[in-house]
Amino acid sequence: MSRDGGGRGSRAGAEQKSTTPILLVGSAVTCPDLEYASGFRATDPVVFLQTAVGRFLVVPPLEYGRASRVGRNLEVLTPELLGVPKRRRRAVEEWAWRLLRREAVRRVAVPRMFPHGVAAALLRRGVRVAVAAGEVFPGRAVKTAEEQRKIAAAQQAAVIAMRAAVDLVAQAKIGVSGYLERQGGRLTAEQVRSRIEQVLLEHGCFGRDTIVAGGMAAADPHEIGHGPLAAHEAIVIDIFPQHLEYGYWGDLTRTVARGAPAPALRRMYQAVRAAQTAALSRVRAGARCESVHRAAVEEFRRRGFETRTEGGRPEGFIHGTGHGVGLSIHEAPGVAPGPARLRAGNVITVEPGLYYPGVGGVRLEDTVVVTAKGWRYLAPCEKRFEVGQ
Repeated sequence: MSRDGGGRGSRAGAEQKSTTPILLVGSAVTCPDLEYASGFRATDPVVFLQTAVGRFLVVPPLEYGRASRVGRNLEVLTPELLGVPKRRRRAVEEWAWRLLRREAVRRVAVPRMFPHGVAAALLRRGVRVAVAAGEVFPGRAVKTAEEQRKIAAAQQAAVIAMRAAVDLVAQAKIGVSGYLERQGGRLTAEQVRSRIEQVLLEHGCFGRDTIVAGGMAAADPHEIGHGPLAAHEAIVIDIFPQHLEYGYWGDLTRTVARGAPAPALRRMYQAVRAAQTAALSRVRAGARCESVHRAAVEEFRRRGFETRTEGGRPEGFIHGTGHGVGLSIHEAPGVAPGPARLRAGNVITVEPGLYYPGVGGVRLEDTVVVTAKGWRYLAPCEKRFEVGQ
């Protein structure tokens, strides 16, 4: 049992006093609440329970030493210590049931993404499983100074990688075919993405599904992009790395063009930049997330960019203005319509965008920390649309 009372574990414990016990099952990837609540980054599925009188973590035997060392203010157990029969030692639902029975817990609250198979097994044994209406650890949305530092490390890596990516585009030649060329061949989205991922690794981060989407591919917000990049078209570069040591994420998007983009693209870029400025002007502790989003929407409307559906496909500003960032790349608070208010210590993205099939897409995104009177960048990064000579 670890008796270290500091860090994320103590914060999570302070959030619950005499409410329904909280049960988590999963790994750091499938259930980031686990790392927040326990201080332990689980590679394989584990079981965590928080009650009014204690906090417990069940791990495989090979993880007992590490969990006991890094886990915070909790009792670490193994299936063997809980008396799980050998034939059931790999069944996490059995771990959960044995732990709940030992602690005389008959009702638990679980997050929305709780494993159905585990819930069904507990229900068969008479445990009442209640899916939490909101976040099981709402305090996770407010980041400590230490958490902000860890997110900033990932964000700084994203900034350095973005500069490397933009330099590749800026230094490319415009070929007679209309495509960007580098070292005798066409510059591709895959080459830019590879460079980004290399830089991220050099700075202790890992990038997955990095977006380098040019031309019409940029009109789809989550299209990662493939093949040769064309001159005179917008290229959306979205980098969201996870820090390998800390586990926290960063998020950064820029849109660039090499050559002479069409006037329609220039107007889109100017509108997106103005919408981001308008949204950021509303960011401060106590502000409604909806008001931040509305500021971007109103700026787009003022400039003549409406959001609509054409042929069943939405176009214009078709997503929320931002989201929280932490141990998950998308977490609370959502900067979108709804009743939520910003709090000092929230770390959020502000990322308006415009997307029109047949024209392309433009998005700008920065990750900022909310303060009492406004906001501040975790890692600033310059904005340029037209790059190169």
